[in-house]
Amino acid sequence: MSTTKNNIRIGAYGLGIILLAVVFYYLTIWVTPYYVQSKIASQRITDVNTLRFAERPSPEKNRVVPLPNPDFLYSSINYDIKDSILKITGKVPDSTYWSIATYQANTTNFFVANDDQVDGNFEYYLVKEGSKSKVLKDIPKEKIIYSPSKTGLILFRYLISKAYSFNTLVDLQHSVKVEKLVE
Repeated sequence: MSTTKNNIRIGAYGLGIILLAVVFYYLTIWVTPYYVQSKIASQRITDVNTLRFAERPSPEKNRVVPLPNPDFLYSSINYDIKDSILKITGKVPDSTYWSIATYQANTTNFFVANDDQVDGNFEYYLVKEGSKSKVLKDIPKEKIIYSPSKTGLILFRYLISKAYSFNTLVDLQHSVKVEKLVE
């Protein structure tokens, strides 16, 4: 009888440890991206809805983008669209790679476009998912990016290639404009 109780007790402890490990595992996977994004965003709290430009990446300096590729020029926007819509416009290079990628607050990517999909100039409107703002009434649906979270990051990449001089790519990078529209 005592052996049966001990086996039940050991089994209960074992099951409890396994359950605790599973809960801790999933909490870690779910919480860590939010923590990382909030730490990065808190360092740049004054730069919300403002375009930031990274210099040419090098191993010693410039970590605006974690683990940057030295073949790319980067720029980014930490966005907060709680009370607004962001209108993002700019020029796309025609002979080298370019991309725009948007990430929600937990670092999950939810939109990507590149130079194969966009010609000449781009114009996007970043809004909260489910927004029914009158501002969007006459905007083509393919220009609207619906964000699952009110905060996140927009990342632009320009491939440094022989097609453009470095200074020309910097000018293209600086052609991006961000306008905050009231919802």
